[in-house]
Amino acid sequence: MQQKNNSAVLKSWDKKNIDVIYQGEISSSELNRFPDNSFTIIILDECKEGNCITDIDTYPLNSWQLFVHLPKRKYTWDLPLQASGRRLIINDSILETFSPTLKHTFSPHSTYEMIQSNEEAYEKFSMEFDAIRKEIHSEVVFPELINARVRLLALMINLWIEQMYGKSALSDHNNPAFRFHELVETHYKTQKGVAFYAEQLCITPNYLGVLCRKQYKISPLEFIRQRILLEAKKLLHSSNKSIKEIAFELGFNNFSHFSYFFRSQTGWTPKNYRITMEKS
Repeated sequence: MQQKNNSAVLKSWDKKNIDVIYQGEISSSELNRFPDNSFTIIILDECKEGNCITDIDTYPLNSWQLFVHLPKRKYTWDLPLQASGRRLIINDSILETFSPTLKHTFSPHSTYEMIQSNEEAYEKFSMEFDAIRKEIHSEVVFPELINARVRLLALMINLWIEQMYGKSALSDHNNPAFRFHELVETHYKTQKGVAFYAEQLCITPNYLGVLCRKQYKISPLEFIRQRILLEAKKLLHSSNKSIKEIAFELGFNNFSHFSYFFRSQTGWTPKNYRITMEKS
């Protein structure tokens, strides 16, 4: 079934040489799968119950929610039959056309999976979905115009995240805070101290702290820990590796250090977290 569904979408892409598929009706079975080399944006128009379970969290479903499903993540939907919504399946080649700011927001490690919008924001997101639908189903299709619409929608999502969570735009790769983020992505399994990153950036740990708190509203150490925790949750939830293997993969000297870290961050032991997620 997965292969059949993927082939249908790929044929649809080939048909008009476009990178975006619009789906006007959604269901749990459809949302629980999408083709490789793609990401999806989902908007719930009407929904009063149900859940979306991800590597990171469990989200109770409501109307006016918007979800971003990124590659290499696992999603389990329990969507009521009476719920209505729409989905865009987007070839991830479009990600390469995003600005650095949008690449940051839509990176595979982003923790912003769900947006609970208000009525005004919902209307804006909804109108953009409609505009993309009309472009896709036009008699004469302009693929780059569709892609531009997707980039606009991505920017709207980014701006809403900034408004809700205080994220300021990262538009310059020379920005030390952006470079810190990139360094953490590369070294978080082996380098867990702030001093290493400050040295790489040629600044003091105190100044890195100022930059990180201004950009991310948390300390550099907490930023590193959140990245480690994100990967730990992902591996516990979606891999068959033992907890001991996960501990060593994430750079912990022994199982007890990893267990203490995980429990201090979540209140759960790694074992209890895995069991709870499996039951869910």
